[in-house]
Amino acid sequence: MLKQTPRAKAMNGTLSLGFAAVLMLGLTTLNPANAQIKIGFQAPLTGPSATDGKSAQIAATMAVEDINAAGGVLGQKIELVSYDDQAKSDQAIFTANKLIGEDGVKLVVNGSYSASGRAAAPVFQKAGVVMISAYGVHPDITKAGDYMFRLVHLGPPQGAATALYIGKTLGIKKVSTITMDNDYGQATMDGFLEAAPKYGIEVLNKYSYSLKDRQFGSIVASVKRDNPDAVYATGYFFTGGPLVAQLRAAGITVPIIGSQAFDSEKFVEIAGPAAEGTYIMDSFDRDRKDETLQKFFAEFKTRAGYSPEGVAAVTYSAVKLMADGIKRANSADPAKVRDALAATKDFPMLEGNLNGFNSLHEILMPISVNVIKDGKFTPAGVINDLTAFAPPEK
Repeated sequence: MLKQTPRAKAMNGTLSLGFAAVLMLGLTTLNPANAQIKIGFQAPLTGPSATDGKSAQIAATMAVEDINAAGGVLGQKIELVSYDDQAKSDQAIFTANKLIGEDGVKLVVNGSYSASGRAAAPVFQKAGVVMISAYGVHPDITKAGDYMFRLVHLGPPQGAATALYIGKTLGIKKVSTITMDNDYGQATMDGFLEAAPKYGIEVLNKYSYSLKDRQFGSIVASVKRDNPDAVYATGYFFTGGPLVAQLRAAGITVPIIGSQAFDSEKFVEIAGPAAEGTYIMDSFDRDRKDETLQKFFAEFKTRAGYSPEGVAAVTYSAVKLMADGIKRANSADPAKVRDALAATKDFPMLEGNLNGFNSLHEILMPISVNVIKDGKFTPAGVINDLTAFAPPEK
């Protein structure tokens, strides 16, 4: 047997280590399970909108975990890179630049409000970053360019669908309107006011309030003097709750129709018994017989301590859609993902089936309506006439 010198032994050990390194490199290349595809995420995690931001972040995290548990995308895990935009335009721009410059993110889900989304959109568009706005409704978001997508009905079409529902389904003709004076409230109300005459609706008076308002005495008194057949209000659940409670306390018994952002069980908690009978537009069917939806409900409630609202459901769907776009593109390259998303057909969201996007990357799908009955969200119809609330084209 040939004896090795100490030098030969050392060289042999070095070669063995080198071979092991090459082998490990080869295995990593063949099986890139530890590699990651980054998806940026913006949400209002602090400030007055933090409740929605928290729900959105929990839902986005759940979506990433579900994707990764199923093997990830293209053999890689998804990493969520999150920032708090405080629902402020300046913070949205600041965090967008951080995602691009510091984190190297090329794909983003915006889980924030319209003001944040419309501020961040041009930043991402210029950098060639794909952004899906989960629930921001202002038209300017998708107008920023072809890398922008929206997964909720645009504000004006929501308002137009509301006019159709009030005028044709409910048969109501005299309405007082109450608008939250931010991008979301105004854009949605604009759509209603434009469409109302088509359905024979007379708008008796228009009132507005700010995001910070919780006392609505003067508005309530004015609405009572109007003596309308119904009240249509835009706002978030944390403004809608006290508004509806005060309208009912003043003896106003006519139907109240709330906009999409009333869609939260916290609205029912805040308004209490006064929530009964309130219609909520673009509100998804929580009891739909869908295994993924029911699993999401149970898991979200375990994590959050409360049931999910529309904001959570659509954010979960947005992350899943982004992953599906990567898979169909067979690449995380943003231009290829953009093209795959634009070609989407029949994607199953938690809220229902997405038929696709139009030329401005606005969604094409029916609008569901719920009514609060016995303290629960109860289906009250689906608006299937897509032409009646068609989003604008490019």
